[in-house]
Amino acid sequence: MPTVLSLNGFAVKILLPPREHGPPHVHVFKGGTEVVIEIGERGELCRLREVHGMPNADVIRAFRLVEAHADALLEKWRGFHAK
Repeated sequence: MPTVLSLNGFAVKILLPPREHGPPHVHVFKGGTEVVIEIGERGELCRLREVHGMPNADVIRAFRLVEAHADALLEKWRGFHAK
C-alpha cells in the first residue's frame, strides 16, 4: 500500500490489486485512525465511504485534502489499477 501523499500528519495511501477494487478511492491515515474516500470521476464529487476511529475534525481535513488533490490522486489510482 504505497503512500501517494503525505501532508499535515495525514498519509494518503492506495491499496494495490488484486486485493483492491473500484470505484477509485484512497485510504487516509492519521494517528492510528483511517477514512476511506472515493475519488470522483468525470466531474463527480468525492464521497466519504468509511470512517474508522478518526475524529470529525480530522475527517473534514482529510476530505478537504483529498478534494484538493483529487485529479492527481485519481491519476495515481488509475496507474496502479490499469488493466
